Amino acid sequence: MNLIFTKGAGSDPRQLMLSHARADYVYMYPPRQAYRPVDVNHLGRAVETSLLMKGQVNLYFHFPLCSQVCSFCNLFTMVDDGTAIDKYVDILLAELRHYAPLISGRRVDTLYLGGGTPSLLPAKTFARVFQEIETLGLAVVSQIPEVAIESAPDTISQEKFEAYRDIGINRVNIGVQSVADAELALIRRKHGAGVVLTALETLLRIGFQNLCVDLIYGLEGQTDELWAKSVETICDYRPNTICAYPLTLRPRTGFAARGYTSLDGDMLYRRYDVANTILQSRGYRQETHVRWIRDQSGGYRQKKNHWAGDDILGIGAGARGYLHFADYRNGYSIRNRRKALDAYIQRVRAVGHGRSEGIFLDEEERRRRSAILGLGSLDRVAFREKHGIPVEHCFGEHLAAFMEVGALAESPSHYSWTELGQKFRDVLVQELFSQPVRELVVNYDYNE
Repeated sequence: MNLIFTKGAGSDPRQLMLSHARADYVYMYPPRQAYRPVDVNHLGRAVETSLLMKGQVNLYFHFPLCSQVCSFCNLFTMVDDGTAIDKYVDILLAELRHYAPLISGRRVDTLYLGGGTPSLLPAKTFARVFQEIETLGLAVVSQIPEVAIESAPDTISQEKFEAYRDIGINRVNIGVQSVADAELALIRRKHGAGVVLTALETLLRIGFQNLCVDLIYGLEGQTDELWAKSVETICDYRPNTICAYPLTLRPRTGFAARGYTSLDGDMLYRRYDVANTILQSRGYRQETHVRWIRDQSGGYRQKKNHWAGDDILGIGAGARGYLHFADYRNGYSIRNRRKALDAYIQRVRAVGHGRSEGIFLDEEERRRRSAILGLGSLDRVAFREKHGIPVEHCFGEHLAAFMEVGALAESPSHYSWTELGQKFRDVLVQELFSQPVRELVVNYDYNE
């Protein structure tokens, strides 16, 4: 049974699990498919009000360039050699200066350099960004607990990543996806498994203890045996964090062009079980349904902050911001990437920011977000203090149904997914989506 996003609530959790219904990875609520063009003045007021609130804030900078676009990818990126990157950073920093007065005085807890493949760029590019952050008085970068960069194996060299380390980057996320040569070829990677292993060795030799490796199950051509080998091989290097993501298939990707458009739920859950068994046997502890950590220094701090309700300020073309009263996106297109980039640049030059669409969050949607993202370990007292009502008054029927099927455990202080609940988390939390968000998601046009 395939289930991308449900059109209506009321499904039987037991039947969903027994039928191995599958669902997209719900890494935010509302999902980005719920974003629409909205009144810019209304959105601006919601963003400004959110950013003027107290509490820590997290920065995300988007660099939309890659050496190739992988077959599974529908992120906002484009093939680019980086020759125009200085002009792009000029715009990026202009947008940062627009937001700086709104977040001045708030503690910056994480800084993430995402993409795309930002590791294509030299350290001096990011040094410019870090210098501007300090010049604006937002933070001393060396004192930010997590300063992270996304990377691809074939961009990793000793000299470049030593320079990254020296300017303050302390966490590396490496998109390995697979260590099988055939799978790497099918996702259009230009390198083989040997490059992956050399990259890991280089990062560990440099001293990046906070290292996260991403793997994907469900890739075209993947078998259970090849998947197990990828997980085992990465475990041999003992990175602090390993993320195992189910493949999400989208229109207008390389996979879609080749006709790889359907995934079997039985296969995906089987591969999840393979990864979970191997990782736990190798000393990893499950932190979420997609993330396993080796010790307390592992994990993904910005994502944990996001799921706990912190503001994430997104800067750059294609970046998304997740805020208290509204979420927004700085443009997007998978059909006209260059046009979307140019439109972002024009917006920043005209009004100081790149926002083009978003969604407003009233109190009901904020409660839903707290529950959907927080059920891994939902603090009942904190929920009541934040939202003014016990979580049971909002979602008691759903919580009871999850507990009845063994997916959720209750303690005097918390609700937490059981091991069974973690496995089926993405399909279960869709029961907590509001009907307006469901309708927006179902009616989303992937041909944008």
